Amino acid sequence: MHTIRAIGQAITSTNYATDRLFNFNPEPVRQMAENFLASGVNEVEIPEGVLDPENRSGDRFLDEETLKKTISMLPPRTRVISSYFGPGTIGDDNERYLAEYRIKLDHLMAYFPHFTRTMLHPPMKEVENADVRSIVKTWAELARYAAEKRPGFQCCLHNHYDSGCETADQLRRFLAALGEEDEPALRWGPDTGHCHGTNDEYLDILDEYAPLIGNHFHIKARIAAFDSQHGGEDYAPERDIWSSKAEKGRGLYSGFVNCADPEIDTPFKEIFAIIREKARPADSEITAAVEIDNPRQHPRLEAMCSVLYLRTVHGIEPGIELSNDEIIERVFAADCGCGCGCQ
Repeated sequence: MHTIRAIGQAITSTNYATDRLFNFNPEPVRQMAENFLASGVNEVEIPEGVLDPENRSGDRFLDEETLKKTISMLPPRTRVISSYFGPGTIGDDNERYLAEYRIKLDHLMAYFPHFTRTMLHPPMKEVENADVRSIVKTWAELARYAAEKRPGFQCCLHNHYDSGCETADQLRRFLAALGEEDEPALRWGPDTGHCHGTNDEYLDILDEYAPLIGNHFHIKARIAAFDSQHGGEDYAPERDIWSSKAEKGRGLYSGFVNCADPEIDTPFKEIFAIIREKARPADSEITAAVEIDNPRQHPRLEAMCSVLYLRTVHGIEPGIELSNDEIIERVFAADCGCGCGCQ
């Protein structure tokens, strides 16, 4: 049986009380790291946006001054081990995609010595079978490039709502192509929230294709009643947490909530059992990035609730050995004790 270790995902904090969603400037990234570190999570996933959060550098894909500031503001104990790549031109211009993301991999490896995995967002459109094979072959080439530069590196298909890899049929096509490619550096990194796009086939697909899961996946929970985009008949406008005018424009995937919420639809017990038994990581441990697209309370509380729930109910540990009482004390202390100087 494999073990699962919780890491932090930047969106959990950077989508909270900022001027715009997906704000990966130094200050919100620092806050993200501090929020997770208070709960004993010292490893994080930072999307590619940290390389150039204001898109200033053009084809260089690197605002070096801003990235260095981001790194200088991270707590000393925080390690960036993963990233998240957008769809770019995959499916439209695969050669251009490959060239651009080789450059981005080079930058992330140069600045983050512990960076060993990344998620790959599928194209934001419908794709045919032939396109899927071409896309997966391009990803495999990118994965081989990464593994040659940093042995043990893995790139992971990240199935996603509102993409060409959302529904059960779409996901099966991608996973079949992934299996045919049989590239050890290219694995499946399922997102437990976005997997709801497969509807009633969720656990069947996870069980069938779990051997394609590698070193990393995302933990996200969903309440369909909150999500006007994907809740279907389960959507309940009177319960929509983002229906307030004050929250206009912040309802992206509003059904994605803290995994500790008592009303979640996500079957974590079954999901974690399948992954622990059937996934094939390079070693016996799999990292899982805790991600909450729209925090409803302070992200430090969201991180704490997630960690306490995942540990107590599902046996998933954070990276730093702390008791539950110690985590609670750090979260609510003026100085959380994490060595980051936060107040």
